[in-house]
Amino acid sequence: MGRRRNKGRANKKRSNGNSKSSPRRFYEDDELSNSSSEVISVDFDEPLAFDIGTRVELPNIKRASSPDEDVSPNTGTVVGHWKRRDHWPEHLRAPYLVLLDDGMAVYCHRTDADFLRETDVPPMKATLNIGCRIECKIESKWFPGTIVQRHDDWVLSPIDTPPYFIRFDYGRERPFWGPENRIRAISDCKKGSSARFPPLRFELGDRVVCSVDDDWAPGQVVRKWYTEEEFENGHAVPYQVLLDSGDFIYAPLDDDDCIKRSTAPPVPLRFDVGDRVTCKVEEGWTPGMVINTQYRDEGVHGGRVVPYEIKLDMGDIVYAPCDNDLFVKKKLRFEVGDRVECLVGDGWMTGIIKETDYFENSRMAPYQVELDTGDDVFVNLDRDSHIKESSAPLVCRGEINGMVHVMSKMMIYNQQYGTAEKMLQERVTLIRSKIKSNVQHKHVNSWRVDLSNFLCYLSEVHQATGSLHEMRAALDEALELIEISQDKSKSHRLLNVTAKLATHAALTSDKYAALLFSEEAIILARETTGGHDSFRLGLMMFQCGKLNVACDDRERGLEQMSEGLEILTRLYGRDNKHIKLMAEDHLKTANPNFLEGEE
Repeated sequence: MGRRRNKGRANKKRSNGNSKSSPRRFYEDDELSNSSSEVISVDFDEPLAFDIGTRVELPNIKRASSPDEDVSPNTGTVVGHWKRRDHWPEHLRAPYLVLLDDGMAVYCHRTDADFLRETDVPPMKATLNIGCRIECKIESKWFPGTIVQRHDDWVLSPIDTPPYFIRFDYGRERPFWGPENRIRAISDCKKGSSARFPPLRFELGDRVVCSVDDDWAPGQVVRKWYTEEEFENGHAVPYQVLLDSGDFIYAPLDDDDCIKRSTAPPVPLRFDVGDRVTCKVEEGWTPGMVINTQYRDEGVHGGRVVPYEIKLDMGDIVYAPCDNDLFVKKKLRFEVGDRVECLVGDGWMTGIIKETDYFENSRMAPYQVELDTGDDVFVNLDRDSHIKESSAPLVCRGEINGMVHVMSKMMIYNQQYGTAEKMLQERVTLIRSKIKSNVQHKHVNSWRVDLSNFLCYLSEVHQATGSLHEMRAALDEALELIEISQDKSKSHRLLNVTAKLATHAALTSDKYAALLFSEEAIILARETTGGHDSFRLGLMMFQCGKLNVACDDRERGLEQMSEGLEILTRLYGRDNKHIKLMAEDHLKTANPNFLEGEE
């Protein structure tokens, strides 16, 4: 437990610790400042005598004020070549930019030895540890403070990274470049010794409010002088705070602009000693019992206060870092596979527990339930008002689909077109939504099958109501779904849609399209029947023959009519009244003058 951590920050505008640094000082020698009109063309790619990183001395630079008697010589480090300040003309560059050991940046126009020369004086070394109490001499006065950042390799990037950042007791944070004789340790904080942090206003467990995103958020101090891997060179902040919302943040400064004492009462813990709970550990959710609350141990989570000490049923002791359902919660009533009833909208629906402790979109739900309709729902509370045990038998997906199909057929037969369309449209919309939001789901192919079937049923309603445009749209969508599927029923569903497309073409008086779809449907019908006689195949052959005759392919049309009639005769016999009528229709088509001759 305790592995999840939200990295919030109190008073984010001041979280780095560098925002309190002093403005950088710059020096320009008089010759450089006054020579902009005299500068000639310079090859900025020309190599210079001193490489970046070379230690140098500037013995004759002029300062605006006399330095103190204890300031080191004007030694520093070359940190740039051919640099310019923003207000200079573009063609004006200084061959060297030197950072002196006291932090002053010098733009060097001259390169002669009287102005700039190499030195063997080493750079300042960062030897005091983070947390050390120190004094720094600023001008002529010593100011106490605490080292909050240390950069051993500061020479590699001296412009942005000083040897130390110091939080002074008067409330400001400032960088310190040197020299070494202007910083000293206080008391027992010796160079190279372990750090000693200054006292803070709040203790572990104190209730506080923190400045977060222009608002004040209540919480509890859980660590003092907190650090983490993302902090550079062991930088430490005064407090880590666990907010009442469950987020961890840190306070970069110990002042009332960032963190202050809270007068609001603490949020009561959800569990007492002896309560049975389940805990999030490496092995998953594991049951156990609360044995301590508001527990603190120097060896646990860096000595910070944790809401619960818990003994698992397996015997291990674990600690909940905060009191929310991400880490510890009440034991759930149902397990995966249990039959339940869920409150969905305004009614109750039956289903099976598919997953417990389902996490999605940064929220935890006790249960994910697969309803008997095939839909997934999430139950947010483990209470009888939201979920309860069910004794209803399991209803499979096929039974539900079959019921909808039969009911729609009955409604169409009884001319209840509006009711049938509403029922089928609700089903179509629901399955479309499931497919769109669960493209990688293991049942998505089954959902596509269901959707194509319901679209076919819906097209029958549109046919009955004369909504031929909607009928074609439903059939086109069903055809797209069938073409990307690989199930065993694909050829049968393709036959159904193709036959309905032929019907739609005939209803819109597009006899050539009707003929094309009919020919394709016959091929599919032969494949699905394996060459055996069937009423559907015989009827399609007979009707397709009539279409061919109408499209001026009389010979093929008569052959198809004859073949279709033979299939139906073998199935139902010549004495069947429908067979007699079809035989008469065939004879009339073959000999349009036959009946007139008989008369």
